[in-house]
Amino acid sequence: MVRMNLRTSSRSILLASWLLAPAAPAAFAQWSSNPALNTPVSVLPGDHAVPKLAVTGDGRTWLGWFDNRSGSYGVYVQLLDASGNPQFAADGLLVSSNPQSTSLVDWDLECAANGDAVLVFTDTRAGTDLDVYAYRITQSGTFAWGANGVTLSQNGEFEASPNCAVLDNGSSVFTWGRTPSSGTGSIRVQVLDAAGTPQFPMDGFGISGLTNERPGFADVVAAPGGSYIVSFLRNIASFSSPRHIKAQKFDSSGTALWNSGTPVVVFDASAVPIAYWPVIEPDGTGGAAFAWHYAPGNVFQCFVQKLSASGAELFPHNGVAVSLEPNLMKLEPALTVLQPSGDLALCFHRRNTSQSQWGVGAQRIDGTTGLRLWTDNGVELEPVDSKNESFQRIVPYADGVICSWFDNPNTPLPDARVLAQRLDGAGNLVWPTGGVVVSSQAPALASKDDLEVGIDSSGVMRATWDDNRSDPSGDIYAQSLNSDGSLGLPPCGASTYCTGAPNSAGPGASIGFSGSVSVAQNALTLQVSGAIASTSGIFFYGPNATAALPFRNGFLCVGGGILRLPVVPTSPTGSASYSLDLTNPPVPQAQITAGSAWSFQFWYRDSAASPFFSNTSDALRATFCP
Repeated sequence: MVRMNLRTSSRSILLASWLLAPAAPAAFAQWSSNPALNTPVSVLPGDHAVPKLAVTGDGRTWLGWFDNRSGSYGVYVQLLDASGNPQFAADGLLVSSNPQSTSLVDWDLECAANGDAVLVFTDTRAGTDLDVYAYRITQSGTFAWGANGVTLSQNGEFEASPNCAVLDNGSSVFTWGRTPSSGTGSIRVQVLDAAGTPQFPMDGFGISGLTNERPGFADVVAAPGGSYIVSFLRNIASFSSPRHIKAQKFDSSGTALWNSGTPVVVFDASAVPIAYWPVIEPDGTGGAAFAWHYAPGNVFQCFVQKLSASGAELFPHNGVAVSLEPNLMKLEPALTVLQPSGDLALCFHRRNTSQSQWGVGAQRIDGTTGLRLWTDNGVELEPVDSKNESFQRIVPYADGVICSWFDNPNTPLPDARVLAQRLDGAGNLVWPTGGVVVSSQAPALASKDDLEVGIDSSGVMRATWDDNRSDPSGDIYAQSLNSDGSLGLPPCGASTYCTGAPNSAGPGASIGFSGSVSVAQNALTLQVSGAIASTSGIFFYGPNATAALPFRNGFLCVGGGILRLPVVPTSPTGSASYSLDLTNPPVPQAQITAGSAWSFQFWYRDSAASPFFSNTSDALRATFCP
């Protein structure tokens, strides 16, 4: 059973700390602009399976997979810079060659705030049963938690498919199910601090099932203050088990916070299907959103629920149906939570009741009321016809989303393309009907598996999958997809975003530029108007475009490691400018290169405006050309 984790890590940055992001070595850009080629990640002979993906704040992409190039499965990772250049050896960095079961289970890979990769997986290094191990790999390829990682469990019970989340206090939380051969099972939870030190005894603490029940399919997402939310199924012991969805929130000490210590029941109207893994996503305010499918009768439907930071159900118990489209089954929802609205967005599988035709739909759910916002039936991305689709995925973009999926134009053959469609906040299709082709291949299609996606702060989507185009055992390929639907390096240009708060002189400061975003021309001048007259300020920049965070009297819209430029005076009209010298960055880590994207903002004094006496402009996002 293979499933996807779609989670992003975020952090708040104090401007005064001036954090720096590590520099990438220069190399030729590797992101392909040709959907028939894509970007090869690992193409050595042998099976490459169960790929994972996580995107860093500065646009780098971590990829991980199982690989039996040596005759037994090992765990490998690769780090691609924002231009798609591999940072480790071709075909990946070996993380673990410890003994592995030939029957692979799922695993997880997440990105820490500083860009490190956190991995958790199982193997049989301590015996024939599966135990759980965690690793942290830095962007330079260093094993931060030791060459053999940290042992999270070591016992004789079956423990499979662990998951993890990186917390805002620098720790990482891990969860998995323990399924004994007889008796009562449990969900296990362990936390490692940033140095890899366990916060609980070996095997972690347990969320126990009822007598002789075996809870399973555990997942976890981060919440503020080092807290976290664990979801799981009540019992997976048999085909007829009550596979109800439950959740519990824990503080940093492991104390249960919801429902007087008893897990909250998210869904218990029936059982979710056997071997089905419900979806959980953080809501950004201390709660979580959930999505699942089940058959109320003979027709499968998708449902969603949202729990507040205190564990209260915001929608009716047992959830809200995603689509009321008649005479069609709705399955396999992919979920994201849109910010700052807190609305839920989904893409999902549509199927006729005889399961001989397939399609793809999308929906947006009001995060407060549970109302369906893109009509009761949702938006059609692919019509229900004889062409099979699968592996729906979703990432947020601006006020809308990008959905992607496998498309099998020669059904019943398994040969697949990767397609994607962007929707704006109102549910309108931004790209042509049918979507854009992310992977096509020439001269013929091949089968694909395990589509995984993520999105960086500049709005570039990254995707990876298992692909049989050159090896029937499967290789790993990847692709970048820009917000305009193009592939490869993002088109260069600049535009403003975020907001400039009013100041004591008027409606606020606005940033702009003159010159060129070509690195070769080196002729970019940052400009600002509407600031305070005859004072001073600084332009600053960083790799991330963030949502507006309150800062002084204005907003901070730049993140990921902030670099400040020299102090400049404002004119009697409140204007200022600074000409960048791309050949002489303030520090080596601030080097602007072709294909990279950076965000700029202006911070200035406003001595007449309490309580903080300074303010910021709106922000400028620039993607640089060669």
